[in-house]
Amino acid sequence: MTNAPTKSTHILVYASLDPEARFGLPIGQGTTPSSATCFILTTVLSAVAYGTAYALRMGEWGAIVWEYMTAFGRIPIPIIVLSIWSLVFLFLKLLKIRAQRLALRIAFVPEDSGFVLTENTADEVIDAIDRAVDDPSRFLFLARCRAVLRMMRNLGRVSDVDEILTSRGDQDESSMDSGYTILRGFIWAIPVLGFIGTVVGLTQAMKRFGATMEAAGQDLGQITERLKTVLEGLDTAFITTAEALIAVFFIYLLQSFVRRADEQLCDDIRSACWNVIVARVRIIKREI
Repeated sequence: MTNAPTKSTHILVYASLDPEARFGLPIGQGTTPSSATCFILTTVLSAVAYGTAYALRMGEWGAIVWEYMTAFGRIPIPIIVLSIWSLVFLFLKLLKIRAQRLALRIAFVPEDSGFVLTENTADEVIDAIDRAVDDPSRFLFLARCRAVLRMMRNLGRVSDVDEILTSRGDQDESSMDSGYTILRGFIWAIPVLGFIGTVVGLTQAMKRFGATMEAAGQDLGQITERLKTVLEGLDTAFITTAEALIAVFFIYLLQSFVRRADEQLCDDIRSACWNVIVARVRIIKREI
């Protein structure tokens, strides 16, 4: 008699693990945060950042911070907002990856080496998954396992199981990659905003320099004052570019780290599916 799968001691409640579900925010698919959640958190954090800077603007350092956040043709404002959105996205994604990894610890198949996974025991394994997790469909690993287990009666070869798991894995990885589309757009847009600031600043400087040349016949003091306005245009040109490049540099580094964690999760899920499902499967041919 085949041993029934033991009840897992690791009980997972998705609503208490996923950062979006925990606070009642819109939930994204897999490890990708919802765009609505990112928008909400970005709005709140941007309001807090600018509200704090505005309250402290009368101080010496506060005035400098406020200037770098709002001056220079207002170009730093979209740079900061897009940077906050990117950081929120990556932070949420990192938390969602950690939540997904917990599903890999669920022991829903008996450790007994003699246990064989057939169409008769598949339902028992599915029940074990359902007992261990409140919403298995939310976890990539468990959803993939349940999908192939429900199809056991329709499969004729062990290789069919492997092919289905591989297909589901490819779909999950494609979905994971497409989740970075908005972030990739922001990584492209942030330095472009900096270069726009360069163009705007240089244009302002050239106009002011022309006005200064027209005033060359005036006294030296007036010419000096006009030259200060030329330097203000150069400030806009270089500071906005520096802010954008610094922001995108750190965002790109953090994205590389998070993406690697995402890819490692996909690899670990593939490996776990093979060890738990494919290595235990035995297809029993029905008598005709």
